[in-house]
Amino acid sequence: MNFLRSFHDIVSDQTQSFDEKVDKLLKFGLDVFDLEIAIVSKVIDGTYLVKHVITPDDSLPVGTTFDLEGTYCVHTLTAGSAVAFNKASTSCVANHPCYLNFKLESYIGAPIKVGEEIYGTVNFSAAKVSPPFSDQAYDYVELFAQWLGAEEARKRASEQLIQNNSTLLKLESVAKIGTWEVDLLLDKVTWSEQTRRIYQVPSSYQPDLESAIEFFRAGKSRDSITSAVETAIESGNKWDLELQLITANNQSIWVSTFGEAEFIDDKCVRLFGTLQDITESVELREELKNKKALAERMLEDRSMLLAKISHELRTPLNGITGMLTTLLDEQNEERRVEKLKVALRSADILLSIINEVLDFSKINHGELKLEPNHFLLKTIFVDLASLYLPLFKDKNVDFQTSIKIDDSCWAYCDNARLSQILSNLLSNALKFTERGGVNLIISSSEQASKIMLDIAVSDSGRGMTKEFLKSLFSPFTQEVDVTKSVGGTGLGLAIVKELVDYMHGTISVQSTLNKGTTFNIQIPLEIGTAQVEHFERNTFDVSIEDLSVLVVDDNQINRLVLEASLDKLNIKADFAVDGQDAIFKCEQKQYNLIFMDCIMPQLDGLEATKILRETNLCPIGDTLIVALTANTSATDKAACKEAGMDMFISKPFKLHSIEEAVIRVSEQLASKG
Repeated sequence: MNFLRSFHDIVSDQTQSFDEKVDKLLKFGLDVFDLEIAIVSKVIDGTYLVKHVITPDDSLPVGTTFDLEGTYCVHTLTAGSAVAFNKASTSCVANHPCYLNFKLESYIGAPIKVGEEIYGTVNFSAAKVSPPFSDQAYDYVELFAQWLGAEEARKRASEQLIQNNSTLLKLESVAKIGTWEVDLLLDKVTWSEQTRRIYQVPSSYQPDLESAIEFFRAGKSRDSITSAVETAIESGNKWDLELQLITANNQSIWVSTFGEAEFIDDKCVRLFGTLQDITESVELREELKNKKALAERMLEDRSMLLAKISHELRTPLNGITGMLTTLLDEQNEERRVEKLKVALRSADILLSIINEVLDFSKINHGELKLEPNHFLLKTIFVDLASLYLPLFKDKNVDFQTSIKIDDSCWAYCDNARLSQILSNLLSNALKFTERGGVNLIISSSEQASKIMLDIAVSDSGRGMTKEFLKSLFSPFTQEVDVTKSVGGTGLGLAIVKELVDYMHGTISVQSTLNKGTTFNIQIPLEIGTAQVEHFERNTFDVSIEDLSVLVVDDNQINRLVLEASLDKLNIKADFAVDGQDAIFKCEQKQYNLIFMDCIMPQLDGLEATKILRETNLCPIGDTLIVALTANTSATDKAACKEAGMDMFISKPFKLHSIEEAVIRVSEQLASKG
């Protein structure tokens, strides 16, 4: 049996009505699938309505309704595609009401869609067990469903055309829709005044059918109207089209044209219809379409951003929490100091990643700007190796490094992005290597007044297939092995590729399944200038005998951190829990230095600062007010300055930032004598 030929003969038979075609199609399906019951259903608000049916004993009449949840079709609609069971009693639907009530062992069905709307299902079933359904069977039942959906859509369109025709007279007067008529016997075209206005022709203009068609833009629009007219004359088909038209004044507009034919003795004698200028509607629709696309892209960016946060923050957080946890039982002072350094380096990496994540939307819009600075090139990789060494050790994976970079090599580039590239590669190597080892080989050389940086990360992990390698750097891509699947968002390598491209570098990968993977990166860097390094001060040589300090922050941990920092400078501060409390404290005591959080309940830092300045409780020049906040945008900084704050320190802060504020207020006091 030639399925497609039989299917075509049924659906293309012009002598058969729709109901007759459906009946033949269901009988054909029963033969194809060797089943007993065939149903076309319509689903309305959870109710399954039988629209067409064939059963062996005609026991199921058209119009019968069931609860959708009690039919196998609920699974079909949930899946959104063809679903089949060949032995329900031993499958996941063994306890389904449909099996319990009707003992239907075999079932295959597909959803019927009209556009994006679910109409119902077409399904075939039987009480007997069937052989497993083939891929062809799935294709066949979906083909049935597609034809039924298309016919339903055509029927609805036809009904809409009839409704449009019945309101033509009202539309012409209310909506300024023009009418037209073509008398084929007299070869005469008649336009209403509104139609002439749309074409922008004078009242004396006398069109013919050929010239009327030539007004439509050459190409798709003209071909469409020509085909519609010819089809209407030959078979009487109506048309309802949106086309582009070039007016007599050479203005491009969009029109909606509706037309139908009149026949006498099986001969078309007249065409008539309407014409409406819909340019504004089309332009508005296009604008809404663009806005929808933009909104969808923004939503996708937000989803990618959240996924990236989850993926990228784990390693440095592991370094921080891991090192701090082991410190609880560490007695060796030297090892305690080393672990603290690793935790602090992890915190620095974490902060860099957070800053990069906040800029992630700029990457998709091509607005990412690298922030180069001068730094010792080798330090980045030594720090990262120190961070990852305990992680590999915990997993019993050997981690070997070879960093061939001169100790005095200064580079000028975005070191945070460079660190992020290598961090992502090492994270992937750690994730996908269960045994063996990971090798990190880094070298640099000067080429044409540049530093050519070479990075190679090799692992003995699971490797990748050739097919997967083709989409390796696409977002959200991750090869999943049923027995060895791992978590992750699939964003890491996509970010690596983007950053390498931004830095004008190249990245390549070689991988063998179950043997391992090697990533090779080459990045050209500008030669940097040696910088004088600033170390933390062991002593504080500014006089602070009369310095009074107030810390304003609603978060207890933030207050404790700042208190510990000030203790290192031998400064004892007062504390306020919000802006209102700060004002109360300032009414009781004159402060030289105030560290002010910006976002707080009751009264925020910005409003509190304005009040302190306006009421002269803390005059400019007498009290230094420092913004200490996690909001770090240029807008936030401008708002702090406008409120009357003198300095801006972002959280998390370093001790030297606090020192600078203390030095500044001390010098300010000294200058006053």
